[in-house]
Amino acid sequence: MTQLPVPSRPQPQPQSLLDAFRARAAETPRATALVVGATSLTYRELDQASAGLAELLRDAGARIGTTVCIRLEQSAVAVVAVLAALRVGAAWAAIEPDLPPNRLRALLRDTDCAVVLAARDDRDLAGTPDVPPRLAAEDLDIAALIEAGARTAADPVPPVPEEAPAYVVYTSGSTGEPKGVVVDRGRLADSVRPRGAVYGTGPSVFLMAMRLSFDGMLAGMFWSLHNGHTLLLPTARELRIVPELALLARRYRATHLVVVPSHYRLLLADPDGLPDSLRLVVVAGEVCTPELVGNHRACLPGARLVNEYGPTETIVSCTVEDRLDPDRERVPIGRPWPGATVHVLDRQLREVADGEVGELYVGGAFVALGYARAPGRTAERFVADPFGPPGARLYRTGDLARRDENGALHYHGRTDHQVKIRGARVELGEVEAALEAHPAVGQAVVVCAGPTDEASRLTAFLTPAAGQELPDPGDLRRHCRDRLVEQALPDRFVPVDRMPLTSTGKADRTALAASLPAAGESAERPAEQEHWTGPQRIVWDIWVEVLGHRDVGLEDSFFGLGGSSLKILDLYSRLDARWPGAIRAGELFDLVTVEAQAGVIDDRVGTGVGERNRPGAGRPAPVSYEL
Repeated sequence: MTQLPVPSRPQPQPQSLLDAFRARAAETPRATALVVGATSLTYRELDQASAGLAELLRDAGARIGTTVCIRLEQSAVAVVAVLAALRVGAAWAAIEPDLPPNRLRALLRDTDCAVVLAARDDRDLAGTPDVPPRLAAEDLDIAALIEAGARTAADPVPPVPEEAPAYVVYTSGSTGEPKGVVVDRGRLADSVRPRGAVYGTGPSVFLMAMRLSFDGMLAGMFWSLHNGHTLLLPTARELRIVPELALLARRYRATHLVVVPSHYRLLLADPDGLPDSLRLVVVAGEVCTPELVGNHRACLPGARLVNEYGPTETIVSCTVEDRLDPDRERVPIGRPWPGATVHVLDRQLREVADGEVGELYVGGAFVALGYARAPGRTAERFVADPFGPPGARLYRTGDLARRDENGALHYHGRTDHQVKIRGARVELGEVEAALEAHPAVGQAVVVCAGPTDEASRLTAFLTPAAGQELPDPGDLRRHCRDRLVEQALPDRFVPVDRMPLTSTGKADRTALAASLPAAGESAERPAEQEHWTGPQRIVWDIWVEVLGHRDVGLEDSFFGLGGSSLKILDLYSRLDARWPGAIRAGELFDLVTVEAQAGVIDDRVGTGVGERNRPGAGRPAPVSYEL
């Protein structure tokens, strides 16, 4: 008797992002899903809160094809808003209130934004025309959202195509306008699914040392929520102050940490240290150095260190390296995640030989949809894939790379003028365009120099517009803050009569970089210093040494003048050497002007507070980090 063929069973479709989370909420309703600040939510509570907020989003007009703008500080409500947007089929876009207003304006221009979650007194929204309906943050009480959603959380959610956008994230754009990268739901899920092979499957506490507007946190966030783990997020303050972030990791016995390399370097230097509960540390967003690998092994020998790589357009990260050797000259960016493809190509889109440097292209399931309402930009960077099936695309990263003898990829710089500063992607062209938007500036050329990524400095060379005088540096910084993220603000502004040119007629950046004055030699002392107090003059001198320029006023913010995490550590060390114990390191986060610091020192120096035997004196500085 002839045996009939057995029909093959249809393969189950992979769970969507939302379905995977809801399944966990049904299986482990009492497990802790999320901890942010003083708020802790179980899986059931997070599910119900997202259902309650989803109703408010629907009432405001959020649907498939629209966008929900999450303009909130890092909080439980912000995470609830992401899940609520998934429930209604809308994309989310996280744009925290301290990001430059031009990112908010770009979102409203590029997308059909249905609703904005923001504070009532949001000044940038008040000054922006045609703002969509707003849900006031003050009215979004977690307990009320849980109560409202308890009745509907278990109801079926209307199906949403996996090709629908999941989120829009804005990055620096070379033309001066930020670019909105659009990622669909299915491909974000494809980016999350394969990570168990590296992240592990045991019960975990995931500490994401990142902001919601930084796409680098999304894979770890959804991996945690898909698998019943606890997602631990720092508040804005905990993220900026390193000892508070390390304390958060110790308090909740974090098992996983996802962090930018320069931030991790500071965490390793914290005197109280990270907990021995850590099993895995993932660094991403910057170059990982052999020195950092060695420091990690010395401080946390029981934790694995993993290096991930991927531009925003390749959906969180597209390659991973989990075999890091501090004795190698370079730390590899690794091999593609399952589902991603990578090619190192020459200018004719031909594969280069192993060991040769070419441009890195990424394909497969890890390619974003493109840029929001920017078909020209999309066509320029997302090109046809000559190695894939019809219709497949490659993302042209602009990064130079090579494969080593083991098949691992190594990063070798950029093909253009894009740089990374403290984890943020900065297009020098965007900084130049922001400066040239000032009516008194004719031409601006920005160069980047620094011994390491987190210590890099931006210097702007400027010519005046016809018949104009260049503004002072304070005016230029205030002008740029409306357009640029903090990391993109130049440290120095150098006036020039004309720009040096290369033989091809372009601005000679090499010559400009070579002409940079030594730190502290760009200007004379301000004339008004004759009216300053003694501590004000000394603090000003210390700031000049730390910042590397003299464009410092009594009321200027340290961070607005180019201050960063490492620089504030240097500042504390110098102040403490001059006035031992007179100012506590943690106070520098709030006392951010020369006037404020000098005033506190002046008040305390004669009171005995400046003695080294004061409790806590001599401890290393709590430092801050901007992301």
